[in-house]
Amino acid sequence: MRKSPNVFRQIVIKDRQGEQGAAMVMVVLISFLLLVVVAGLLLEVVMNTSNVTDAVAEQQAFDAAESGIQSAINVLRGNTVPNPLLDSTKPASHQNNKIDFAKAIKLSTSNKSDDTSTEARLSRWMTYNYTPTGTTNPDRVSLGTDTYAPSSGLAFNVTVRDPDNPQKIISLTTTGSIEGGGNSKTFGVPGVNTATIAYNSVTTGSVDVSVREVGINLGSFTISKSGVLASSDLTIPDTKFTITVKMTAPLVATVLLRGTIKSGKVSLTSVGNTKLAFDSPIFNLLGSIITLPATSITPNAPNVNSGKTDLSVTITLSQPKRLVIRSVGYGPRGAQKVLEAIVQRDVFDGLIPATITLVGNTVGSIFKTGTTNSQQATYSGADVLSSGKIPPIGTTGGSSGGLLSTVLGGLTCLGCIVDGNPADVTEELPEWLKSTAAMDKNVNDLKDIAVSSGRYFASGETPPDFGDSANGSGVTFIDGNANLTGSGGGILVVTGKLVLDSAFDFNGTIIVTGAEGVKRIGNGTGSLQGNLVIAPYNAGNLAAGFLPPKYDITGGAVSNILYKTSGLLFGSNRINTVVVGVAEK
Repeated sequence: MRKSPNVFRQIVIKDRQGEQGAAMVMVVLISFLLLVVVAGLLLEVVMNTSNVTDAVAEQQAFDAAESGIQSAINVLRGNTVPNPLLDSTKPASHQNNKIDFAKAIKLSTSNKSDDTSTEARLSRWMTYNYTPTGTTNPDRVSLGTDTYAPSSGLAFNVTVRDPDNPQKIISLTTTGSIEGGGNSKTFGVPGVNTATIAYNSVTTGSVDVSVREVGINLGSFTISKSGVLASSDLTIPDTKFTITVKMTAPLVATVLLRGTIKSGKVSLTSVGNTKLAFDSPIFNLLGSIITLPATSITPNAPNVNSGKTDLSVTITLSQPKRLVIRSVGYGPRGAQKVLEAIVQRDVFDGLIPATITLVGNTVGSIFKTGTTNSQQATYSGADVLSSGKIPPIGTTGGSSGGLLSTVLGGLTCLGCIVDGNPADVTEELPEWLKSTAAMDKNVNDLKDIAVSSGRYFASGETPPDFGDSANGSGVTFIDGNANLTGSGGGILVVTGKLVLDSAFDFNGTIIVTGAEGVKRIGNGTGSLQGNLVIAPYNAGNLAAGFLPPKYDITGGAVSNILYKTSGLLFGSNRINTVVVGVAEK
């Protein structure tokens, strides 16, 4: 007998009563899963936002650190005026108020006087304007127009140090030579009446030059009398002398202190008018300034201090060859980045020792100057910017005969004016002038700089100008002959023949490596303030050494070639503060 549909429906309903609420459970489970997914997505969004924010802050801190490096380099390149001035008696443009590597690492010149930091950080040259809570010494330079705030602003601080001479010491040795003898010379008749003048050398050991300047003795002079008439006067003639000062630490360099023992009558108790007259009151030893108490010094008589006169001078820290700039960049949310850059002082590794420096083989050397008053030539080793003085013309190959004799013979012209004494500068040559290999490397370094700045000109090309005459900056490289007329400045390299034409005006350093050297032509007044180096060689045969240098102004009119410090060392017209590497720490 079949059951009715209603009965069947009742049975099914009764059998599924245990499934009541299952849909709710499924809804809850699905909702929970969706909640977990949404929560995960929200967490990911929050974390991603945080990461992005942190990444932006880190990048901003990195950018701030880079700004610190660039700001320090800008200071070291002389583009910033110290506040306050280092020498308030001189204008801001004066050399005394210009930065250099030695001033950058000394607390007294790098930092303000009220800066309590124990590290050189250029606070005299940068505006540190954020002072952390609980301190009195600003320690960060704000970026932008607003004062730095740790939660949102950008800032940096920098320190500079010398990686090669952290102790700030200098070590020197000296030797002396008196004309016509070794380190001593005797005048008069032996056994009757003689006067002996001797120079006594010295080795200083390590001298602490961490302060601005220190006093040391660079040896001494001794005057003695002997013979049966020793108490009587004996006239000694003018006699030249040189004192060779060699730096042995932190770097190796040499400078010659040249002078003259001025004529006077010497007895046991008096030296009369005898003087130790130096060519210059200051001497530059790789940026270390040696200052004499006076250009002319009266020595002690033989019966005073046993005739001994100490050569007391002051000396400053030498210029570091390179510096490490450490920059800490600060971004929002406490972000910090540290960068370190190594900067090299310049593309050269030493000084040019004379206003005109002639390097090369003495055989066949030509040094010709004008033969009439209209062909005037002035050669001066007196610094345009300071009281320092170097030889107006320097040669190599020895002081007796050879190239120096050629120069001295050429200076007998009617129109020549020579301020200072031409001299052999072989001992004072920097490394880059001591060999053709070193010279060629330096020339190619300068060529690379010129190429990168669009200032390289191949043989036959005529440059539109010869550099920045006002500021004397940059390198102009002419790979061949050049005709210099009009104004120019910086560093000019000519690998062929250089013609100084008519009214030329150049502010900086000129280096000529061509076999035909330099020739002056035309009319008008020509002027070079800085240095001229003539060091010819064959780049295709470096083993042959330097060729004879040539300098001929017989066809020219007025020429003024004057020494200028900024054309030689660490000035705005040098290629200085070269960045050789940057690393993140």
